[in-house]
Amino acid sequence: MKNKTLWLAFVCWGAVSPTLADDAVFRFLRDVKTPPLKQEELLAITLDTEVFAATQDDLADVRLRDAEEKPVPYLLRKLQTTRARAVRTTWPARDPSARPLDDGGLEITVRFDDDEKRPHPNGLTLISPLRNFKQRVRVLTSANAEQWEPAGEETVIFDYSRYMDVRSDSVSFPETGRRYFRIVIDDVTVEQESELLALTRRLQGAEEIERTEQVTVDRRPFRIERIDFWREEHQERVTGDEKTPYPVAEHRVEEDREKHRTIIRVDTRRQPLTSLELETPDRNFSRHAVVEVEMAQGVTRNWQKIGEATLSRVDFKSLKRDELSISFPESRQAQYRIVIDNRDSPPLTVAGISAEGNVYEVLYLAEPDGHDQLIYGAADAERAAYDTAAIQELLRNGFQPSRAELGTEGPSAGGPPPFKWSKLLNNPLLLGGAVIVLVIALGWGLYRAVKRMDKLPGE
Repeated sequence: MKNKTLWLAFVCWGAVSPTLADDAVFRFLRDVKTPPLKQEELLAITLDTEVFAATQDDLADVRLRDAEEKPVPYLLRKLQTTRARAVRTTWPARDPSARPLDDGGLEITVRFDDDEKRPHPNGLTLISPLRNFKQRVRVLTSANAEQWEPAGEETVIFDYSRYMDVRSDSVSFPETGRRYFRIVIDDVTVEQESELLALTRRLQGAEEIERTEQVTVDRRPFRIERIDFWREEHQERVTGDEKTPYPVAEHRVEEDREKHRTIIRVDTRRQPLTSLELETPDRNFSRHAVVEVEMAQGVTRNWQKIGEATLSRVDFKSLKRDELSISFPESRQAQYRIVIDNRDSPPLTVAGISAEGNVYEVLYLAEPDGHDQLIYGAADAERAAYDTAAIQELLRNGFQPSRAELGTEGPSAGGPPPFKWSKLLNNPLLLGGAVIVLVIALGWGLYRAVKRMDKLPGE
């Protein structure tokens, strides 16, 4: 028995030993087409359908290598949509001086001290408690308080509270590092009609013979409580995942007449999809629909819902509205199923299916005259752990990567897929065989023990 067990172990070792290897073998290779580089640059490669069709779900089997086939560190990220928003930093003006002008205007001068650690302003706000006004404002700047130059164009500040809640009391101008500012306000004393009307009537008996209307005009100076300088910068704000259309390989339509539903099977190339959209010439309908994917549950496979929506189209005279898309969490499946509930209505005409999904890109630092390659497609590859701190720091500081493109897909040089002990130990056939061998060995041992006990003396 011992000799047979040793012989079985020797056979198993001989079967697996030729496939032992250290690294994964990648099936596909594509050259990276970079723009002309004079120095090291941050580049981004957008992954396309060919890459998704051959890679693992988490893209762990994607690698970059240089002309000498050495690994190139990279950062894999999902592309985000951003929107610029204005961020304003405000600070009050210190010790302004004012001088009335002969034409009724007002001249205000503000000086920034050398020790003031303030950003360069690109605007100011005149803080006033008044309402219902309209003033023309000009801003001039100087480096030495002798030669003044206009900063931007003349601006009208106003408050139309009498009519509606509309107010604008800020003046913007190009960014400047000069220390002297002069603010000129035209005609700071304005005439304002009172909102009250004095009405005088003269009557003769019950008949009105004369009516006099009197409006009070108030000469009111434009009072300024404070002047705030500010600097407005635009910062990018992430608003969501960027989407792009992906091609659909094929779709097939089936009619389940017993359950009154239309089933559309959609074949894809495992792109990271987030929505499917129905293309149909039909009009004026509303149908509930779900998107399903096939999932394994033990030894069986069942269709599970990942998204649902109401597909509708209203097209009547001037009213036109389409809702033909079904959204779902990101999924990388080779096949999807759209099930449309028709109830007793006739089935919809399916002209096509379009897909949309997330965008992934690879970022890395490229050397001039480099000949980098993207390799992928290894079922047993594990995610590489690269040092990407420099790339992340560049992105945090606002560096935008240049775009690089992928060349034609070709086979990567390599032998058969390598052997991994983890895969061998997790192989259900091997584990089942080992269990059977152990059970047989244990049973044989028990049988031999029982036979020996039968030969012992009764006492």
